[in-house]
Amino acid sequence: MNKLIHLGLLARTMARPMGRVVGFASEDSKGTGIVHAVSTSLHELGRDVWWIQRDGSDCPFPPSLQPHEIHRASFDWHDLLNGARWLLTGGRSILGDEEEFAAWSAALTFAELEGTLNAFILDSPSDRFNDIWGVVVPRIRQMHILLLDGEQIDEIAQLENWPVDSSKEGRIATLERIHRQTLVPHVIGRDIEQGWAADAHAYGVAEAPSGTDSTSNWLGLVMDGLIRSGHARSAAQEALDSAILS
Repeated sequence: MNKLIHLGLLARTMARPMGRVVGFASEDSKGTGIVHAVSTSLHELGRDVWWIQRDGSDCPFPPSLQPHEIHRASFDWHDLLNGARWLLTGGRSILGDEEEFAAWSAALTFAELEGTLNAFILDSPSDRFNDIWGVVVPRIRQMHILLLDGEQIDEIAQLENWPVDSSKEGRIATLERIHRQTLVPHVIGRDIEQGWAADAHAYGVAEAPSGTDSTSNWLGLVMDGLIRSGHARSAAQEALDSAILS
């Protein structure tokens, strides 16, 4: 019996394709959140996207989204993230109950151990930004992409006691400062009102028009562009440009 169980688990692991994108939003059992929306965008772009469900199982996108109770012990993260290239999560998971938060926290830790890159969308209710940022800071070096909007850039500057400059130039300078101090490879900001997007990265800052597409579609295009461009010096610029030209 033990041998059969082992073979079954092995087959399940082997069935998961290498290099896939994995979405996980511990608080979202209805598929209405930003992580699910970006996962949808990547799926529609032809990326191999999987979803980790609340009962600890995973499946190819789109998921069934059954409203199970979350129990942190149900998640075998070594198994779930085996061979995954990207893990996509968001800020609202931090605001869930203790089990939801513990599952999200473990996901980031195991992603780092498995060599899976963390893409984190800092979405938050306006009155809970401080709570989310306070949790993100100790884990920020586990992240490979950090997505912010214009107002969140100002809020970070205020919390860190940096000069707050809400102009395009001021916000991009803050993006650069976040990148330098955290070493997150891609600190991406987007300000639709001011009409710009920028990526502070190891080679400098890439800039492009923001476009008017939804955040989910736009980030899906940017991530798709980064996946295609790899680690080339021009990757960030090409990814931002592709989100406008598509």
